[in-house]
Amino acid sequence: MREPTSVRIAAVAAVLLTLNAHMALAQLREATTSTATAPDGQVIEVTTGFVRVPELRGQHGTSSGTIDLAVVRLRRPGAAARSSAHVILAGGPGDSGVNVVMGLARQGSAAVWQLFDGDVVGIDQRGTGRSRPNLETQARFDLPLDRPGSVLEWLPNIIQTSRTTAAEFRARGIRLEAYNTRESADDVADVRRTLGYERLTLWGRSYGSHLALATVARHPQMVDRLVLVSPEGPNHTWKLPSQVDVVIRRLVARGATDLEAHIRQVLTRLAAEPAKVQVRNPQDGMEATVVLGAFDVQWITAQALGDPRLVATLPAAFREMAEGRFDRMAQIAVARRSRAGVESAMKHMMDLSSGASVPRQRQIESEARDALLGNAINFPGMFVADAWAPVTDLGDEFRRPVTSGIRTLILVGDLDPRTPVVNAREIAATLPAATVVVLENATHQFDLFGSPQILTRLATFLRGDAMADDTLVLPAITFR
Repeated sequence: MREPTSVRIAAVAAVLLTLNAHMALAQLREATTSTATAPDGQVIEVTTGFVRVPELRGQHGTSSGTIDLAVVRLRRPGAAARSSAHVILAGGPGDSGVNVVMGLARQGSAAVWQLFDGDVVGIDQRGTGRSRPNLETQARFDLPLDRPGSVLEWLPNIIQTSRTTAAEFRARGIRLEAYNTRESADDVADVRRTLGYERLTLWGRSYGSHLALATVARHPQMVDRLVLVSPEGPNHTWKLPSQVDVVIRRLVARGATDLEAHIRQVLTRLAAEPAKVQVRNPQDGMEATVVLGAFDVQWITAQALGDPRLVATLPAAFREMAEGRFDRMAQIAVARRSRAGVESAMKHMMDLSSGASVPRQRQIESEARDALLGNAINFPGMFVADAWAPVTDLGDEFRRPVTSGIRTLILVGDLDPRTPVVNAREIAATLPAATVVVLENATHQFDLFGSPQILTRLATFLRGDAMADDTLVLPAITFR
C-alpha cells in the first residue's frame, strides 16, 4: 500500500536534514569525533573542530583576515540530527565555552541531560581557549610591595604593561580592535550556519549573557530561547559601586553582623597609617615586607564578593584586622600583587569596546565617592582604555536595552554585586516574555545544575510551560 503523502514528505525532510548536518560537519575544520562517559554511565558523542570566521567584518561583506574558533558539539550516540541546538556562551570575558561543555560531557548527570532537547554546542570565543589566535598573556604588572596599594600608585605600571602587551600583539598582525562583542555575536551566527542549525537556544552566563543579548539584537531570527545566568545587559559592563554596598548590607542582615562596621574601621585605620607586615612571597618563597593600604583591602574584598567560599571568610578576616592582626590579608595582598597581570588582551578589548553610556559612567563616578569600596570593583579594567587604543567603541546604539519577544529565563543571585538583581530587572523590562528567578543567598558564582530547585525551573522553562517571576531560597552562607 502506498504511504500517505504526509509520511513521504516527513521522510524526505528527515533525509534532507541528515544530509545537511553531514554537509555542515564537513565544513568543520580538523573535525574529530570521540565519546565521553559521565560518572553515572551516560555516554555522549563528542565532536570537536574549528570554524573559520572573518577577523574583522567590513561593510558590504568585506573582511580582513581570519580567526579559527574552537567548537565542541555533544550529542547522544545514535540520536538523529536536529535543526536546533543549545549553545553555551561562557563568561569572563575570556572563559572557555569548550571547557564548560566538556565538563557537562564528563560530569553531567541524567537529570541535567534531560534538560536538553537537542545537541549542546560550546564555543571558545575569539581570543580564548583553543581558538586561534589565543590572546592570553603572562605579562605581569610588577606591583611594588614596599608601598601601600592605590590607584595612583599602581596605574602607571598597569598602563605601561598593557601598552607594551598591546603593541606586541599588534606586531604579530593581530587587529585587537576586532575583539569586540559585535564581532563575537556574528561569530555565533557563523557557527550556527557551519553546524547546520536553524534555531538556537542560547545559554549565557555573566559576560556570556551580554554576548547572548547582542546576538539576539543582531540575529533575532535564529534565536529560539534565552537562558541568562548572572545577567549582564548591554550597558552593564562597568559595575555600580552602590551594588557592592547593597550586598554587604545583605550579608550583615544574614549573619555577618559586624562586617560593615569592621570594614569601615579597618579602611579608616589603613588610610591613616598603612600596615607593614612580614610575609612569605609566594613567587620566590622569600620573606618580604608588604605595606598594606586601604585600597589593597578594598580591591581584594571586591573580588572576593563573587565567590561564596571567600564571602564566608570575610567576617573573620575583618574581625582580625579590626583587632590589629593583618597577617592573613597581607599574605593575600602579596599573592594578588605578585600575580596581577593582563591575563588576556581579549578580555580588555571586549570590556572596553562595550564600555558604558555617559550617564552610567557619571553614575559610577558619583557612587564611587561614597561607596564602601570606592570603585575597586571596576579596577583596573575601567582605567586602562588609553593603553589599548585604538578600541572600537560600540556606541550607545549597541548599549540600548534589547527588545524582543523571545522566551527568556533570567537567574540572578541576590548576593551578587557584579551582575545584581537590578540588572535582571532592567533586562526583563524590554523582554515581555522574560521570567526572573532570584536566587536568595547566591553570589556571582553558583552551581547552575547543582540545585534540584534550579533544575526544576530550567526544566519548566525549556518545556515551554508557563512561569512567573519567583524567588528560590538556597542554603545560607555559613560564615567562619
